[in-house]
Amino acid sequence: MPIVGNWASDVAYIDCLAGPWESVDPDFQDTSFAQAIDVLIEARDLLAQRGKSPTMRCLLIERDGASFDKLKKYSEKTSGVEILPRNWDVAAHIPDVVRFAKERRNSFPFIFLDPKGWETLEIDLISPILALDPGEVLITFMTSFIARFLTDETKRFDRLFGADLPRLVTLQGEEREEELVHSYVNMVRRAGKFQYVCSLPVMKSNQDAFQFHMIYGTRHPRGIEVFKATEKNVIPFMHQARAKAQHRRRLEHSGQLTMLDPEAQYRERKFTRFRLKHLEIAKCELRRMLESSGQVLFDDAWAAVMQHSTVMEGDLAQWLNEWKTTGLLRITNDLGRKCLEKSKTNIWSGVGIKTSQQRPRIGMSHLPSF
Repeated sequence: MPIVGNWASDVAYIDCLAGPWESVDPDFQDTSFAQAIDVLIEARDLLAQRGKSPTMRCLLIERDGASFDKLKKYSEKTSGVEILPRNWDVAAHIPDVVRFAKERRNSFPFIFLDPKGWETLEIDLISPILALDPGEVLITFMTSFIARFLTDETKRFDRLFGADLPRLVTLQGEEREEELVHSYVNMVRRAGKFQYVCSLPVMKSNQDAFQFHMIYGTRHPRGIEVFKATEKNVIPFMHQARAKAQHRRRLEHSGQLTMLDPEAQYRERKFTRFRLKHLEIAKCELRRMLESSGQVLFDDAWAAVMQHSTVMEGDLAQWLNEWKTTGLLRITNDLGRKCLEKSKTNIWSGVGIKTSQQRPRIGMSHLPSF
């Protein structure tokens, strides 16, 4: 929001399935909408220091009557941003969502879709809000549920995956799970004409399995940068939370305390397997870019690699430095060399590169062994 607020006259946060669902805080500070509004207020105050004053609006939608009553009471007592609560079934009010987003000039809408199931995520249904440009979207994709019931014809997953469904149902296990996400990511990309779409798996607290994936669509590399910064913080937090959950279960089962920290006894295989696979996929894609182009903008290499889940800037820097050291890669200007030097100390950021007039280029030396 502090980035967007530098140029937008209005910021519209739209939570299409707001709840609250399982809140235990009487002030709802543990809900997504309350935290989003806190972010908007903080961004408003920061932007004011820069002489910027975009309006901040929220459209909070909830179908369930009891939950909506709580949402409405929260909205009435919250100040600092404009909040419009609506007791809608969002599936029947997509045109109203689009109308709200376009209500003001030079507005930037951020759409959050966090359903309990999957019906609200049908591409044909949400395409009008995905297509809002400018605008971004964050989607909770319930991977575990969808993978489990994919072959149940009563669920009408054809509305979610279209012509790709017959291929998906032939897959099994982790391959099916990953292809479900990959297929849906591609449909979000096409429907919204997003240049960049990232995803991040979130594990179940009590199983070595994924619960859902967060899917994020943006049209600007700065969006990728913010998402990856969040991803870098979320992954360790997720593992710490799971380690504590495993520790509690062991204690409940055995009744015996242990001197070891929860992290020392933590066990998981699936996430590590997932990350290693995606590191290899991203590295191969980068090699193909270099082999086919000869010279590649650093920006383009960065954006391509960063869209792969769990792949970080440090991974990209490691590959480039490795290839440069072995003579398979050459950097064609001083700025590019400085970027790689900074990356060795883990302080490299794509932002400084992207705002520079002299964009670094990465060129591959023509060695057949590459």
